[in-house]
Amino acid sequence: MSHTCKNLLIRCMDFRLNKEVRKWIAESDLFEGGLDIISLAGASKDLIDGSKEVKNNFLKHIGVSVDLHQVKKIIIFNHSDCGAYAQDYQFSSPEEEKEKQLEDMKKAKEIILEKYPEVEVVFIWGELKDEEGEEIEFEIL
Repeated sequence: MSHTCKNLLIRCMDFRLNKEVRKWIAESDLFEGGLDIISLAGASKDLIDGSKEVKNNFLKHIGVSVDLHQVKKIIIFNHSDCGAYAQDYQFSSPEEEKEKQLEDMKKAKEIILEKYPEVEVVFIWGELKDEEGEEIEFEIL
């Protein structure tokens, strides 16, 4: 029996995102064909500045999705007010935080495509409109 899906979502583990992300997944055409989910603090952050072991483990999980489930599209979802980034950086503005995270998402894309050139990589930015994550604006970058 074969079980495949077309998409892999790499998202931040922040619990505040859960309700709105589930709703967004259900309503978005971006996830047609099913999806795997990797949920880590800072989304793609550890692929950029994690230890070698962490990076290799991250890539191993992506590989399972690509090789076993024949994923064709990887969606990297980062968000504003991210605690994982706040632990390592002192941003002077929300714009500076977004700029740093977008830079990391681009680096993550390069790393992923070096190992899995056959996949498409898409960036999503989630702008929290309140501290509780009750409203999130999703933007394809």
